[in-house]
Parts: sequence; C-alpha cells; structure tokens
Amino acid sequence: MMNDKMVNRLAWIICFALCIQRLSMALGSISWGIAILLFIILIYKTKRTGQSLAIEESFKGYYQAYLICAVSFIPSIFVSSDIGSAMKLFFEMWLYRVIPFFMVTVFIKDTALLKKILFVFLSVINIDCLVAATQVFLGVAPRGWGFGGNTLHLASILCVIIPMLLVVVLDDTFLKKEKRFACISLFFCFIGVIAGLSRGAWLTLAIVLPLLSIKYIMNNTKRIIASCSIIVLVIGIFISSPKLLYRVESISNVTTDTSNLARLAVWQSGLNMLRDYPVTGVGLSSFVEVYKIKYTLPDDKIGLSHAHNNFVQIGAETGIVGLLGFLYLNCYIIIRNFAEWKKDQNPFSLMLLSGWMGFTIFGMLDLTIDASAIMKILWFLLGTILVLKSNQHLKR
Repeated sequence: MMNDKMVNRLAWIICFALCIQRLSMALGSISWGIAILLFIILIYKTKRTGQSLAIEESFKGYYQAYLICAVSFIPSIFVSSDIGSAMKLFFEMWLYRVIPFFMVTVFIKDTALLKKILFVFLSVINIDCLVAATQVFLGVAPRGWGFGGNTLHLASILCVIIPMLLVVVLDDTFLKKEKRFACISLFFCFIGVIAGLSRGAWLTLAIVLPLLSIKYIMNNTKRIIASCSIIVLVIGIFISSPKLLYRVESISNVTTDTSNLARLAVWQSGLNMLRDYPVTGVGLSSFVEVYKIKYTLPDDKIGLSHAHNNFVQIGAETGIVGLLGFLYLNCYIIIRNFAEWKKDQNPFSLMLLSGWMGFTIFGMLDLTIDASAIMKILWFLLGTILVLKSNQHLKR
C-alpha cells in the first residue's frame, strides 16, 4: 500500500516535471531531482522486501537496444578534447534524460493513471501551442516558440505527438471521449506547427501523416472526403499567407537561402569529420570546437554550433561505433513496432512507430538528441505507450 502511494506520487511528479520543464528549467530540474529520489527509494523498498523489479518480458528488447546504443558512445568519451564535458554529456544523454522511460516501465503500470497524466500533459502542450500562435499574432516574435525559448524544440515535440494523436482519432479501439480530446489537441498542435514556421516539421509531417493514414482512409468514402477537405484547407492557408508560402518555397532553395546553405555546409563538415576520424569520431561534445578550428566551410555564414542532424552529429562525434549503436536503437524501435502492428493491428504499435518516425525524420533536419526537454518527453512517451500496449494485451 505504501509503495502504491509512492508510485502515485512519482507519477504526478513526473507529470509536473514534463509540464513545467519548458517554462522553467529550474523548476523542471528540481522536479526531476525529486522524481529520481523517489524512484531510487522505490527500488530500495522493493529490493528490501525481497521482491524483484516487475519488468515485462516484452520491454527487455527495448532495454537491450538502449544499452547497446549507450555503450557504443563510451569509446568517444576518451578521445574527446574535454573528457569531463564528454562524461557529463554522456550522463545527461543516456542516463538522466532516459530515466522517465525506466520510471514508467518499472513502476507506473496503471492504465487509468497513465491516461490521466497524458491528458494533463497534452493539455499543457495545447496551451504551449496557443502561446506560440499568440506570440506571432501579437508580433512578439516572427516565429512562435511557446513556453520554451527555441522554436525548433516545440516543432520537434509536435512531430512526435501529432502522429500519435492522429492514430487515436482514426482507430476504432479508442473511446469517443479520447477521440474528441485527440481532435482538440490536433487542432492546437497544428496551430503550433504553423506558428513555429519550421520547414523541417512541415516536411516530417508531410511524410509521416499520409503513411500512417493510408490504412484507415482506404475504402472509406467519408474519410477520403474528409482527408481531401483537410488537405485543401491546409493548402489554402499556406497559399493565402505570403509568409507561409515563402517558407515553403524556400525549402528547395539551395542557391541563395542562407539557412539551407549553412546546413548543407555543416552536414558536409560532419561527414568530413567522420571520414577523418572513422572509428570513434572527434570525441563526444567536441563537435563545435573541432568544427570551428578545422572544418568550417565558406557557405556557413551563420556560424552554426552543431550539425543540425542527429545522425551527422553522432557520426562526427562518436564515429562508426556510436553511429551504428544509434542506428540500431532507431531501427529496432521502428522495425519491431511495424512488425507488431502488421501482425495484430495494435494501434499502440502504430503510435510508437509513427511517433518515433517523426523523431527520426525531424532529427535528420535538426539536432534533437542534445535537447533535454525533447528527449525526456520522447522517452516518457515511449515508456507510457509500451505499458498501455502491454496492458491491452493482458486484457485480450
């Protein structure tokens, strides 16, 4: 009974931390610190009573993929020009930011509790998107960033959440009230995506959403008509706004667009680093230092501080060893959930598949693995959807 109360407290502290971290880094860090302390106490109490930690057999493959990826980064720590900074980044990237996944999959197994947390978290995301739109509408900023200070961070989060919400809307497994809330959240999330003016987010969603929708739309006249109407509406919104239309047209501009040229240049520089340091890279956390000293190309007139691409950044800093580990983690999650969805049409498998695809594709256009709030949300959602999926299997 005592452990149940502590698990409940842990769950709501995680919820608070997820909701507040983009608004206040200090409050977020304190909340995560309390959550970690409670997590450790729960592990101690469980072990003290002679019980083993209740880890589902189906989760162990994810644990293994995570471990392989984390271990593959270790060699790059010791070739870094600043081993202390490299060790700090490794700890943050593969321990601190991943811990929500372990908290949920080890202790928080109650479906009703997890759904309540998701409701609160998504409600805050909706407000976050509304704030981003208001910032643009009132002229506070040309691009909305919501609660956080980075437009691309909100865009990255939405590229994970929007595909998951669309599955809830389209799949008949979910209750009507869940579908209604998902529809409302989608509306606010799309407002946030438009207000953020992130071309990477637009491209990502233009790839992921049609792929996950095909199965639900085929042979359903009403949904075909509704989908076509939505597409026409979106096109109309972009055509009617010179600002939005310019952003769309600039996607393919690789001759005069400064941002595009800088990204292409920094990607080439990252590949050059991988070529010159193929095994363990230039060292974890060393990209910006090595880039400025030796690898900056003339087309980067902005002076970028990272590779704007998860795979290029990881390849440059950790070499083939770390890159293979990261590829294994991504491929494992995507391939496993595609196979499971194809086998039993479980909507939670499709949620994980489409959400992780959103993270992966957007991560080819910006650096997201280095952003604390993004990664905590991603790992929390992975753990939560896995538990909901497992609970649904038990019901069946």
